[in-house]
Amino acid sequence: MFDTLEDIIEQISAGEDTFAEFKELRFGTRGVISPNTEDMAGEMVAFANTEGGALFLGVSDQGLIRGVPGDQLGIVEQWVINIASNNCDPPIRPIIRKVLLHDTSGKEVEIIITRIPKSLYVHKTSGGRWYIRVGSTKRDLTSQELARLFQQRGRSFVFDEMAAQTAVDDDLDKSLLNNFFGPSSTIPMEDLLVNTRISIEDEEGILRPTVAGLLIFSKNPQRHLPSSYIEAAVYRGLSPDSNSLIHSAPIDGTADAQIDEAVAFVKRFMLKPAVKEAGRKDYPQFALSAVHEAIVNAVAHRDYSISGSKIRLFLYDDRLELMSPGGLPNTVTLETLQYRQFTRNQLLVSFLSKIKSKKTGRAFIEARGEGVRKILSESKAFSGKEPEYRLLEQELMLTIWAKPSPHHISQ
Repeated sequence: MFDTLEDIIEQISAGEDTFAEFKELRFGTRGVISPNTEDMAGEMVAFANTEGGALFLGVSDQGLIRGVPGDQLGIVEQWVINIASNNCDPPIRPIIRKVLLHDTSGKEVEIIITRIPKSLYVHKTSGGRWYIRVGSTKRDLTSQELARLFQQRGRSFVFDEMAAQTAVDDDLDKSLLNNFFGPSSTIPMEDLLVNTRISIEDEEGILRPTVAGLLIFSKNPQRHLPSSYIEAAVYRGLSPDSNSLIHSAPIDGTADAQIDEAVAFVKRFMLKPAVKEAGRKDYPQFALSAVHEAIVNAVAHRDYSISGSKIRLFLYDDRLELMSPGGLPNTVTLETLQYRQFTRNQLLVSFLSKIKSKKTGRAFIEARGEGVRKILSESKAFSGKEPEYRLLEQELMLTIWAKPSPHHISQ
């Protein structure tokens, strides 16, 4: 969209429409004073909630090229980024481009084109307004339209098959793809990507990775899915007190790498009290096979459509807590969780069932529907206390209790 100078000039001559909004900027001593931040956020939200579009900054409503003063270019760019990050909920990632044009007097000036892609999410402004773009204007969504938009974009059971709108196929790692498909494939790579739903064409016919494709085969999934990581922390004590925090780290990368690294994190930092009778004997806190299954479930089944929410993994002296974004579907309750099979991300799960862990040499998902029962039974057999699942609004929390220290038992 507006990729060439000819496209840009033609659009300015044609005027505002569904995909183009012109904004003439006014400056004060502290930067941009017009348009105000809520108005700009509204335009961004409207484009993101509809089919995407671009803001032409430095162009009047009548299509007159005014330009952005050279000494204000950096200020305007940062102003745009701040609004997209802080005044749009969830945040929007604009694509910013500076273009040289001639104003009405023939003088060469710069304008800033801010492209807003169609979003995977439903956005509102920090002022609480939900907008869509209709023709050359934005308007508030009705309650029925808002519900319908949430249905279309918030259906988490197909979210992982949607195109990641800010990514392109170059974001996929060719070495990971070659390892997955093998070197002897006779089908062109582009066809393989489409056939396996690693990539999909967007509304403009551009081939983009799906959410699941990014999570498994991207060089850096967090670049386009910034919340798709695990926040891990270790506390020496029984509560998340900053004074008892001894280590924290984000665990990112591909979904399979996150699983392996998160299990290694638990293995490294869990307590391992020991007794010396006829040789040293360690008593680790948790059954690592159950922890592995719990982390696989969290990564495979979390709701990736909830922007700003990540998986959280916390270790305490008496327990492990694992919090995963996303509630339960209507067909599943906490009581039936171990008996009912539910797969939120079908495509992601299918990839994890084919990819082998570098740590264990086995596929990450080997038996469908057995994970929760394995977590409950193995953890209870190991520690003597059954794990607990709790639903905290739109977050599923699992607590796995630690095996008591032999020193505490002897006392």
